[in-house]
Amino acid sequence: MALSGKNISLRALEAEDARPYHEWINDPATNQWRGVYHPISNAEALKWIEDKARSAADSLTLAIDTAQGEFVGIIGLRGICSRSRRAEIWIYLGAKDQWGRGIGADAIGTLCRYAFEQMNLHRIWLESDPANTAAVRCYEKNGFVKEGTFKDGYFRHGSYRDTIVMGLVRTDWEGRQCP
Repeated sequence: MALSGKNISLRALEAEDARPYHEWINDPATNQWRGVYHPISNAEALKWIEDKARSAADSLTLAIDTAQGEFVGIIGLRGICSRSRRAEIWIYLGAKDQWGRGIGADAIGTLCRYAFEQMNLHRIWLESDPANTAAVRCYEKNGFVKEGTFKDGYFRHGSYRDTIVMGLVRTDWEGRQCP
C-alpha cells in the first residue's frame, strides 16, 4: 500500500533503498542541514534502512517516490504519543536533482493528511534551522507556523545555531487542507 500525493507516493522502506541512501548520507550537500554526521558504510546504511522499516508504536518511516517511481527521499514521524496524539515530522530529500520541484511539500502534505485522518493525531511539530529557507517555506506551504526559537539549539558547521519550532494542529489543518 502506498500513500498518494499530487506528484509523489509514500511507501514502506525496502532493503534496495539502502544503496541510494548510502550515497546521499555520505554527500556533504545533502547533509548541510543535518548537523554532525560521520561517513557510513554500505552495511550501516542497510542496517539503518532495516531498522527504520520495522514497525514501531512511536515512529513511522516511509520512502518518497516520484510519480515515475524513483526513490528520492525519506520522511517520517517520530516520538508518536498516543495519549497526546502528537508527533514530530522529519524529511530527508536525498536526490539533489529533485530539489526545488515541490516534492518535499507534497510529501509533507501527504504525511500530514495520513497522520490527521488515519492516525488521528492532533498535533505535528518540527524543528528547523531558520537559515534553511527552502525547508521553512515548504513547511509553511503546509500550514505549519513558527511557535518559538531555541537559542543555540544545534551545533552545526563549527558554531551554535538557533533552531525554530514549527507546529500544525489538526483543526488548523482542517481549515486549510494540506496539499
